[in-house]
Amino acid sequence: MEKDKVPYIGIVLFGNVHLLKEDIWGNSSLLSYVGPGELFGENFAVSVEQESSVTFVAVEKTRVLFLAASKIIHTCENACSFHARIAENMFHLLGQKSISYMNKLEIMSKESIRGKLMAYISTLAQQQKSKYINAPLSRTQLADYLSINRSAMTRELGKMRDEGIIDFDRNTFVIK
Repeated sequence: MEKDKVPYIGIVLFGNVHLLKEDIWGNSSLLSYVGPGELFGENFAVSVEQESSVTFVAVEKTRVLFLAASKIIHTCENACSFHARIAENMFHLLGQKSISYMNKLEIMSKESIRGKLMAYISTLAQQQKSKYINAPLSRTQLADYLSINRSAMTRELGKMRDEGIIDFDRNTFVIK
């Protein structure tokens, strides 16, 4: 489940697992699906926090083999300390990068400018655990990040404010 610690890497033996992400408004998105022989949870299991940002759901009768990530990233108990540290660092970076890509993929999967903006704001709200959000990007940077026209994005933000969905002042957003 979202927010759970994930110390294990899952290998689907049979069946299917969906990776779902819910936004601040309760809308659910299917980010990915995993079938037999595929892995899931590896990006969370190797990160420092090990906290899932998605919910894994078996969508049919499914059997999964769970392996402790700590046993995978350490080659053996006799390995020198710097070797183990390099492996930990590498997997930590891989996990963080993967989580970042998943967030970006969720945002970019939205077809409209409004959908992308709402997904972006929702992601920030969840990361900051607040309805008062400080965006790390300027308007121009945000438009680039979302691959949308800056003027069109500014118009859409104004419409969202007029409709009472959000309020904002420069890079600070408030979810209504």
